[in-house]
Amino acid sequence: MNKLRLKFTKNGPIKFIGHLDVMRYFQKAIRRAEIDIKYSEGFSPHQILSFAQPLSVGATSDGEYLDMTVNSMVSAQDIMDRLNLAMNEGIRITAITELDPKEEKAMTLSEAARYSIGFRKGGEPDFDWIEAFSDYLSKETLPAMKKTKSGEKEIDMKPMIFEYSFDKEKSKVSLLLAMSSSATLKPALLFEYFFRSLGRDFDPVHLDIHRIDIYRGGSDEKGAFIEPFITDDISERVYING
Repeated sequence: MNKLRLKFTKNGPIKFIGHLDVMRYFQKAIRRAEIDIKYSEGFSPHQILSFAQPLSVGATSDGEYLDMTVNSMVSAQDIMDRLNLAMNEGIRITAITELDPKEEKAMTLSEAARYSIGFRKGGEPDFDWIEAFSDYLSKETLPAMKKTKSGEKEIDMKPMIFEYSFDKEKSKVSLLLAMSSSATLKPALLFEYFFRSLGRDFDPVHLDIHRIDIYRGGSDEKGAFIEPFITDDISERVYING
């Protein structure tokens, strides 16, 4: 058996399909591609699939991840080719890596996600939002109320923002935000409180959110870092030990 991690895109009209439908989509594509995937045991066997953190409906991505185990395979490239032939426009496998059998699930290992964010056409703010957002992010603390299973709790969003930069020409901001089991900051919450700080109304439907990649944690002689799940480029590491 081989444990695999797949990186895939979600772009175009398929961005309006929710996580459960994406899961069903992959199950059907795997059957069409005749992948020898491992099934669970019991009275109702099902494909053993594990996705990293779900993407919000309406957002696009070039860096989604799926873990699966196959009973046999010719090669990772063969699986990628066969799956891509079975895929519709919008979802495409861009990389596959073989994992150690003891490797934890991508969802468990996720530490952060990088986004490119702007505003949809017709929903752009009527002020210089990039200048104002830059000022907002430079504050020492960024308090917010976050909904949890047990109710609402006050958080400081500042430590959950690992990195940010602006592209004024494209009216975009790049944000590297915490996304783990212990701390997750969604772009919509950050923008909601940014608009609140200006005394302005905010509708998340106007945000154009694109997830660039999902990051896992690690460490070396320089300290703790995060980097994309599948990468050979050490320059993509971001050190977070201060």
